[in-house]
Amino acid sequence: MDHYLFTDGTSEVKEAHSKEELLSLVNSAATPGSIRVWKFNTNEWLDYTVYLKQDPTFGNTGPAKLLNGSAVLPDSQQKGGTWFKRALLMLGIAAGALLVFNFTSAGWENAGPLKTQAARPANVPLMDMDSLITEIEWQRGKTIDKGTRYNLRIRNNWPEHILLQLNAEKETKGGLSRFFNLAISIDNTTGFNLDNAVVKLLLWKNGKPEVSDTLLFNGIRYDKVLVRQLTGIFRGDSISVSFGSVRAKAFNFCYAAGTKNNSGNYNDRWFCREGKTSE
Repeated sequence: MDHYLFTDGTSEVKEAHSKEELLSLVNSAATPGSIRVWKFNTNEWLDYTVYLKQDPTFGNTGPAKLLNGSAVLPDSQQKGGTWFKRALLMLGIAAGALLVFNFTSAGWENAGPLKTQAARPANVPLMDMDSLITEIEWQRGKTIDKGTRYNLRIRNNWPEHILLQLNAEKETKGGLSRFFNLAISIDNTTGFNLDNAVVKLLLWKNGKPEVSDTLLFNGIRYDKVLVRQLTGIFRGDSISVSFGSVRAKAFNFCYAAGTKNNSGNYNDRWFCREGKTSE
């Protein structure tokens, strides 16, 4: 099925559902040198001369001719009030933006909002902190103070206190999916401010990460959820987020996704001084 958008820059954007309809619009254009054509399932407006190169038989009929690479009509058909043309052009731009959006969105169906939370990292195993604290106190022969005990719990179970979430709108067409209006949020419930965090955004296709991006978050407060809005459309089977790193001097914490043990002590593997990773 042939399907086109048409504009000559002086009137609203129009649709044509056949080559005959498109040719009729071309022949009635007020300023043929400004003709633009958008063919269905493409991603851009084409000058009339460029479109003719793609379909050289199209312009062989009708009064529209090519002169020095531009389509022209007799001078008597090109005269008109400048102010009126400008007004029509502004209306055409507004209408065209809406029509192009609908045109390029054809066939996509709303699949509802997407909400996903970062999975617990593989290098952060679940730990029985009560048993661990009891063992440490037995080895040291003394009770751990309240502050040390609290920080130890947070460092070893930080995924339960620092929640990373992705919200997006999802549309599908056939076996394809696309995501837009992305919002990435970090909810820090540690009771301390985080200095910074690096977040990884992954777009998956056929079970493998196809596209990845990183985002840096600074000054993450414990009394307010931090949200980052992303523009653009992401196409793939699914989309996910994860932490690349997290640092907090307030409770001597440094996490990195590619590290198994930051401190050398598997009982407190994410401990570090002044937010600096151990060498």
